[in-house]
Amino acid sequence: MKRLVLFLLTININICYAQSEKCASHLRLINYLEKNEEAKKYRLNLEKETKKFKLSKASNINIPVVVHVVYKNANENISNSQIESQINVLNDDFTRMNSNANNTPFDFLPIISNLQINFCLATIDPNGNPTNGIIRKQTGVNDFTSYGDEICYDSLGGSNAWNTKKYLNIWVCDIESGVLGWGQYPAGGDINTDGVVIDFTAFGTNGTATHPYNLGRTSTHEIGHWFNLLHLWGDQICGDDLVNDTPEQEEANYGCKIHPHPSCTNNGDMFMNFMDYTNDACMNSFTQGQKNRVWAAIYNYRNELLNSNGCTNDTLMDNDAGVLKILQPNNENENCATPIIPRIVLKNFGNSTLHSADIKYNINGGNEIFYNWNGSLNTNETDTFSLPPLTSNGTNHLLIISSLLPNGMPDINTSNDQKTIFFSSINGKNIKLDIMTDNYGYETSWMLLNENNDLIDSAHNLMNNKLYNFSYCLPFGCYEFIINDSYGDGFCCEFGNGMYEIAEWPYLNSIVYGNQFLYTDTAHFCITPTKTNYIASESFNIFPNPSQGNIFIKNNKTLNNTPIFANIYNHLGQLIYAEEINNELIKLGNNINDGIYHLLIYNNDFIYSKKIILQKN
Repeated sequence: MKRLVLFLLTININICYAQSEKCASHLRLINYLEKNEEAKKYRLNLEKETKKFKLSKASNINIPVVVHVVYKNANENISNSQIESQINVLNDDFTRMNSNANNTPFDFLPIISNLQINFCLATIDPNGNPTNGIIRKQTGVNDFTSYGDEICYDSLGGSNAWNTKKYLNIWVCDIESGVLGWGQYPAGGDINTDGVVIDFTAFGTNGTATHPYNLGRTSTHEIGHWFNLLHLWGDQICGDDLVNDTPEQEEANYGCKIHPHPSCTNNGDMFMNFMDYTNDACMNSFTQGQKNRVWAAIYNYRNELLNSNGCTNDTLMDNDAGVLKILQPNNENENCATPIIPRIVLKNFGNSTLHSADIKYNINGGNEIFYNWNGSLNTNETDTFSLPPLTSNGTNHLLIISSLLPNGMPDINTSNDQKTIFFSSINGKNIKLDIMTDNYGYETSWMLLNENNDLIDSAHNLMNNKLYNFSYCLPFGCYEFIINDSYGDGFCCEFGNGMYEIAEWPYLNSIVYGNQFLYTDTAHFCITPTKTNYIASESFNIFPNPSQGNIFIKNNKTLNNTPIFANIYNHLGQLIYAEEINNELIKLGNNINDGIYHLLIYNNDFIYSKKIILQKN
């Protein structure tokens, strides 16, 4: 929205509407500007500077936070763990490392941005003394009103702010019913009240945090106001948030919406933006235009944060690396037990440039795997990368990842080395299906079935000479892939280069491959926890074929005395025989009719498939 509408001069507020708001930031700004003509002028000039500001390149900024816990009873006296969980959310949301970032609709992805802002609980107070960044004050106030400033003053039952130019002050308390919090806009209030106020039930991700505001996004939203971001709807019908890449929006969105959810003249509200009113789980993004506005506020008003030493750690080690976050696997997306591909964020916490570190990881207490990272990270810089895959069985997993030996030296500070995650998965493997059609793709159809003959997926009326890619997490078991051609000329001859292939991902071990058939072709395969090896035809001799009922199997492969099993399927993919092979002989009973069958021979190391013909007479 490009027009510069000075919303801050709007005085005619519908009080009933304002009282239903979750966020009191706009109402408090209007009330303050009504009483302060100089502040109005300052805000006008700040908007002019913001409009001219163009962010060329931003370096990550670390903002020291002091949390004032103002409580009347033990329930309101939230734990350190709850406070730390909120700081973690802020660091994720303002650097786009939040676990639900991939839920942003595709058409908004080109404008999404990492704001490059980090937060820490202050380690140095305004007097230069060590601190944990948490102030606790007991109060006699039952709840704090959204129009008052009592929360910011010791004498009124609150807690005095630390230097608001050097620290982000966050007050956590019991706010009057219906309001989750507010953030003070730049030059939008008294210097002693400059900060963010959050209700104790909407702060952090554990403890007293209450659904649907239990993921820390109220603080993300209110700190957005503290950085001069407006609500997307500009606090009026189809209003203006003074950001040029966010869609014009009619009003606030509540709950969770399904994209597209259009209003005004847009193609869909950006309801997943942190500056809307949707539930915490449905918020996931800021835009590039919002980033420019935030950094304009930092340079033009909150510039002393750039030189604040509130995050300084006097005991900073020369060589100190740590795992900041495990991005994948997570419990936001479906995970497949095999393979598990961890993706992590490594941070340099030390004074020296980090050039190397070892990463140690294991799953469910299994064998430890080591990975050597190499790169170049200055102090507080991070690198995001994937680790080599590992395999696991079952559906519930504990993954432990640690860093060690930064720059080849002992890591004296081990407190930040390790991260763990407990996650669930499907007990199976990632499988990739590729189909390349020939000149007559519309004649081709296919289906993928499990061993119970249940349909997993299918397609028909395909396009000509097109490569189709499909991926699945298939539970361990046996499957059947059937491909048909309605005209009966399949993939063959001079009609193009059609083919199909099923392979394990990401190893790309081919399981099934075919490039010639007429009316139909069927492939049986099994997914096992161990590596699946499909062996060459010369490894076995199957005779006689056709057979009258006894089938001899001559093995040319060393099997290390491991048992071999045989499955036989009919043309419908139904299992009709399953036995361990003894004395290299399969004896088929009289209850199996003449016909064409698929024989599958396997153990833990290999699978072999062969068409057989049963002809008793």
